[in-house]
Amino acid sequence: MLNKHLVGATVALLCLRLVTAFLIELTPQEAYYWNYAVHPALSYFDHPPMVAWVIGAGNLLLGKNELGVRIGGFLLTLSSTWLLYALGKLWFSQKVGLWAALLFQLLPLFFVYGVLITPDVPLTFFWLLTLYLFSIAIREDQKWPWYPAGAALGLCMLSKYTGAFLVPSAFLFLILQRRYRQWLLRKEPYLALIIALIVFAPVIVWNLQHDWTSFVFQVSERLSEETSHPLRQLGEFLLMQLGATSPMLLVGLLLSSAIPVSLGMKDRRVKWRICFLFSTPLLVFFLFYSTRSSVKANWTLPGYLSLLILAYPAYRYLRFNSGPRTRTVARYFLLVWFYALPITYIAAVYHSTVTIPRITVHHWTTGWKELGKVVEREATDFEAKSGRKVFILGMDTHYLAAALSFYTDGTQKVFSRNLVGRSARGFDYWTPKIDPVGLNALAVDLQAPDLERLAKYFTRVENVGRIPVMKGDRILYRVYLVKCFGYRGNAS
Repeated sequence: MLNKHLVGATVALLCLRLVTAFLIELTPQEAYYWNYAVHPALSYFDHPPMVAWVIGAGNLLLGKNELGVRIGGFLLTLSSTWLLYALGKLWFSQKVGLWAALLFQLLPLFFVYGVLITPDVPLTFFWLLTLYLFSIAIREDQKWPWYPAGAALGLCMLSKYTGAFLVPSAFLFLILQRRYRQWLLRKEPYLALIIALIVFAPVIVWNLQHDWTSFVFQVSERLSEETSHPLRQLGEFLLMQLGATSPMLLVGLLLSSAIPVSLGMKDRRVKWRICFLFSTPLLVFFLFYSTRSSVKANWTLPGYLSLLILAYPAYRYLRFNSGPRTRTVARYFLLVWFYALPITYIAAVYHSTVTIPRITVHHWTTGWKELGKVVEREATDFEAKSGRKVFILGMDTHYLAAALSFYTDGTQKVFSRNLVGRSARGFDYWTPKIDPVGLNALAVDLQAPDLERLAKYFTRVENVGRIPVMKGDRILYRVYLVKCFGYRGNAS
């Protein structure tokens, strides 16, 4: 009966994800990845190409709409759910697998990145697929799984560079586990690495053609962003992880009390060790990294995947090795948590689509369709009055140009701020479909625009001011618009 309830709850949360993916607007980040798909390449400035392939397949299937952009990610999330169940069942039991699958739907970080399409979605799937094939290879002493595991590792790194952490995790496990140490002397693990590098080759080729810019950005530039308050940064990192995982991080910390017991039991040692070793290297790296620079919540996401498998065994251990008061508190705490999170998600989805009165609307989550209509109207009016073709110019790093390119009808081409001498991430590398020199532009910014900079690249600029973005009779936020006459080119 309990297993049926677990399956039912997991399916219900999966359905909630699918409905949410259909209802809510694309975030600017998702629109940016949609631009990846519109500009096919071997790789991209800030990420490998897998997310572009997934979005491109969805667009081909369902067209240019929110669900079309996200459907590939949803199918990968569905497959990831099964892989977590399969891993839990393989190493522990069916119930452990069902709990891992349910937690994957329930935890805030995984819920959000099961609705939105980002590189983390294919990363999660191929991370779990690699771990599953690795597990079959060592548990069943089979050679063949090493080769698809190598391909899965390559696809994981084609999703996000974080996939490389699977390599030290796997080798640490083989070194520490005497039973499987023999694999270090066999050819299969090393051939798997070669296969992974071959699959990863498109990223290497693209970087070779572009002065290794993506690798430099991910490693050198981000590591050089040192903070003057390392302890504060560390504290912020820990609080962010607690908020992103909810009680999951707390459970992981409490697991330390169970480690000595589990390591003393030969039948459990391997199970617990593989879960920890496919989690610890990544989490420890970002823990120390957070003392040097800021860490985004989703960067640690793969490190919690194998801990999801340990959640139910840890709960049972703590339950049967604690007093009645502690058990009662833990039980009611978990019950509240299990019911509160889905209700919170439903409220958040409602607010993102309809908006709840007198509650702040953040521009990141809604209003992009409305902004597209406002900009289209103003650009069309500008075009009619000036008698010259107008293009749209997003003035932030890359998000405005990305969102407007999705949420406008294409009548006016959209460019980013690289046209006025500032870096715009991937837009720096994409060849424009039209030559903007000589055309007028409608510059869009969420902050007060830099009119002096615009004046260097246009013959004349005219500040329109702040324009409200409306949803019904509610003002969501305001944007700055500037009419720019006669683009003179980037070399001016």
